[in-house]
Amino acid sequence: MLCLCSRREDKLRIPNGWLCHLAPEIIQQLSPDTEEDKLPFSKQSDVFAFGTIWYELHAREWPYKSQPAEVIIWQIGTGVKPNLAQTGMGKEILDILLLCWAFKPEERPSFSKLVDLLEKLPKRNRRLSHPGHFWKSAEYVK
Repeated sequence: MLCLCSRREDKLRIPNGWLCHLAPEIIQQLSPDTEEDKLPFSKQSDVFAFGTIWYELHAREWPYKSQPAEVIIWQIGTGVKPNLAQTGMGKEILDILLLCWAFKPEERPSFSKLVDLLEKLPKRNRRLSHPGHFWKSAEYVK
C-alpha cells in the first residue's frame, strides 16, 4: 500500500477513506514530523488493509463511516473495531476479518494463509458471469 500523503504546514494530509486501511502500527506513527518513507508499511500492514477491503466488500460500506479523522485514528490506534454485530456477515467471513484486523502485526495471517482460509470458505451461488463458470459457457456454445 502506498501512502500518497502530502504535507501542508504542520498538517499531515491523507486522502479521504484511507485511514480505515492503515494498520495500528502505522496510525501510531502518523505525525507531521514523520516522513512517509519512514512509516512501518509491511506485509502485515497490507493484510490489515486487505481486512478493510474484505469488510467493505461484505458490509458495502466503510468500517468507520461518518466519524471524524481523529476518532478513526484513536480507534484504530488503540485496537477498537467497529460494531460487527450489525453487518450480517457469516462466522467464516468475520473470522477472516478479525484475523486480518488483529492489533499486533505478528498475529495477522500471511497472504498464503489467507488464500488457504479463502479456499475453505463454503461455496456460494455464483452468477454465470463469474469466471468460475466460463467453462460451462463453452459447453453451451458447442
